[in-house]
Amino acid sequence: ENKKLMETPGLKERIGGVGNQFALTTIMGFFLSIPVVLVKEGSRMGEFIELAKTTPALWVNMLASGLWFYGYNELATMTLKKTGAVTQSV
Repeated sequence: ENKKLMETPGLKERIGGVGNQFALTTIMGFFLSIPVVLVKEGSRMGEFIELAKTTPALWVNMLASGLWFYGYNELATMTLKKTGAVTQSV
């Protein structure tokens, strides 16, 4: 689907590349998931905030997890752009 999107005339120049495309997709996915998270886990938000205030390791683990997830997926997106879906899946 991303390949179809990038074939839209003029869009590739405005986005500027695969890295920016992945960043936009990630940001949109994050914001679209916020309502779902609030509906499913909103009742425990206070508990999470208290835990986050008292446990510095929680912040380190969340940051590390997010950076690794983002880095891996951006690398996979760039690899997919240079090779192909079949090569990536094997």
